[in-house]
Amino acid sequence: MRPRSFIVASIVLSAAVLGCSKSQPTGAEVAAEFLALLETVDEERPGASVARLTEFMNANSRYEIVAEVESEIDRLRSLADGRYHEAREIAREGDFDRAEGMLQDLATHLPETSAGESAKEHLGFDFYLGQAQWLMVRQRWEEGSEVVRPLLERDLTRAQREQVETILDGAGVVGAAHSQAERAQTRAATRNLVIYLETMNAEEGAYPSQLSLSDVEKWDPIGSRSILRTLSAIEDYQRTDRGYSFVAVSAGKQHRVRVVDGTIEE
Repeated sequence: MRPRSFIVASIVLSAAVLGCSKSQPTGAEVAAEFLALLETVDEERPGASVARLTEFMNANSRYEIVAEVESEIDRLRSLADGRYHEAREIAREGDFDRAEGMLQDLATHLPETSAGESAKEHLGFDFYLGQAQWLMVRQRWEEGSEVVRPLLERDLTRAQREQVETILDGAGVVGAAHSQAERAQTRAATRNLVIYLETMNAEEGAYPSQLSLSDVEKWDPIGSRSILRTLSAIEDYQRTDRGYSFVAVSAGKQHRVRVVDGTIEE
């Protein structure tokens, strides 16, 4: 953006040549409003800035400042192509929220430009497919599914719909496999807890009055590490005359394993 001093000088010069123009001199209040608008210009999202400046220009079309406003609008519009490419690069780096905002700016406020047309088309499908693929490669299956599932509500081609379904199929299979693995790990950690309790009962003649992950860590700081990694909580522990009961919660909180008197229940 050009220095404020240059812009102010331009406004003053325009006022000085009133005799050569049919426009009215730009008043101090209008000039100040224009300068305030320039302070809000976001070159990463030039479309919104163009929209605000265009609205200002239309409201003050009788003033000489219009030429300066038009010049700034032209400058911002010239940034569109570069911002489309930049948004694509940012998406490749994984910052999808920022990239989406930049593309939405172009598609919404500069739809008649080449960059605006490209942004609108990209947001129609490919942007979200790419985001889902980026997440899937990084084994963030559930997030990938959440990104592409809404696309099924759009008017997709047959090929596009198949791409979405393939991602959802893959996420479902991997998600189920991970869930089964987490369930097995939770049951193994629960069995280790039962061993802790039975050992304590044998050594001290009673089961502990309370049971939490922090208690297990205190009992065996090193041996308890696998339990602490696998479980997120131990809930509803109760000691009875006959024994004890509790619920072990998996790390992902998808599975809950209940134990009653040393027996793991489904």
